[in-house]
Amino acid sequence: MSVFIQLDERLASFATGQHARLTRDRDGSTLQPRANNSGFEERRIDWKRDEFNVAILIQPHFEGMTIDTSRWHFIAVAWVHVVGRGKHVAELRLVSGRPFPEIEACVDELLAAALTLLNGLQRHDLRPLGFE
Repeated sequence: MSVFIQLDERLASFATGQHARLTRDRDGSTLQPRANNSGFEERRIDWKRDEFNVAILIQPHFEGMTIDTSRWHFIAVAWVHVVGRGKHVAELRLVSGRPFPEIEACVDELLAAALTLLNGLQRHDLRPLGFE
């Protein structure tokens, strides 16, 4: 049974409100090659805001060659492609490495906070991919 069983309806409603696309789970082939990786549970909401691509991700922790489902992340991300300069990104981790029930308990607040952060981003907030 999916860990997202209690969240899917709320995530779908949020996505509809943003005219966004909700995707469920990810095929293991979309990651760097990993041993015995047949995919993993994840939820991702993607949409456009002005020139930005924005997304909210709820995903497990990746450690070495394994996916650690005891630790989860709630991430808001925005990016643009700058001609001749590549991708510029802003990643905001609202929850990092916590048990899934902690995200589940406050998902509505996390979605609202992520939306506020993403809507407030300006181009100067984004950094070249790989910038430390």
